[in-house]
Amino acid sequence: MKNILSKAINGGLFILLIAASFSACQKMERPAMNIIPDDTARLNGPLQLFLSFEDSPIDSIHEAKGNAQGASYVEGVKGKAYKGSTTGQIQYANAGKLAEMTSFTVAFWMNTEKHTGGGQAIFMMPNTSDFWGNLFAVVEENNNPTDNTMLFKFNFAGNWIEFNGNNGLNRLPDMYGKWHHLAFSYDETTSKFAAYLDGEKMALPAAVTDRKNGDAPLGKLSFKDVSQFVIGGYQQHIGIQGDAQEWMLHYTGMLDQFRVYTNAISDEEVKALYTNKE
Repeated sequence: MKNILSKAINGGLFILLIAASFSACQKMERPAMNIIPDDTARLNGPLQLFLSFEDSPIDSIHEAKGNAQGASYVEGVKGKAYKGSTTGQIQYANAGKLAEMTSFTVAFWMNTEKHTGGGQAIFMMPNTSDFWGNLFAVVEENNNPTDNTMLFKFNFAGNWIEFNGNNGLNRLPDMYGKWHHLAFSYDETTSKFAAYLDGEKMALPAAVTDRKNGDAPLGKLSFKDVSQFVIGGYQQHIGIQGDAQEWMLHYTGMLDQFRVYTNAISDEEVKALYTNKE
């Protein structure tokens, strides 16, 4: 009887040891957990619009697809690029958090040829209650065969910055027929505007950099009645504030790596966008 009991106990212990060993092996061989990445940082970060134009009008931040008309995609600075036309544009139904931004940076690569007939709008964040949009950039015509400088206009919340050769703002140099990186920013904490060409901060007069509201610093921006966002055209091209006038032209050049941040990124960050072709 004692021998039988001993054998039973020993057998039970052996089974328990085997089970424990098998359980340990099971734990060791268990595959790693498939952790779903948290999109919160991306969706709520300062970069709120990123268009890489990889054969698609998709915004990589919110995965929102724009409505592209008369546009194509060609070889760009990094992968593919947007190529405009006399009817080309991409219309985004919602400006999202860009409507609420109180500071900003707009950065992009562009490559275009000379044109005549009016001003070509590179992009615009519309204002449904005003003839002019909330935020936009325009390339004016150039019909001088020996002049490769560009008359370039940038507007944010009613602040006109015109690179026209007056008021200390030279026309942008050697801009046609090659890729250039441009960036523009406004910092609400300093009330300063900045512009960059090919990664370098432009030397601008204080009358341009130091934005005022009367005699006081401008402070936080307030964009009005924002609706949609358009690449390659004016707000009138998408039915806001009437029909487009004859001088309102679509942008016919190329664009790549188009970004809008809701803050003023640093000089070093702008330089990195240029250096890394981003």
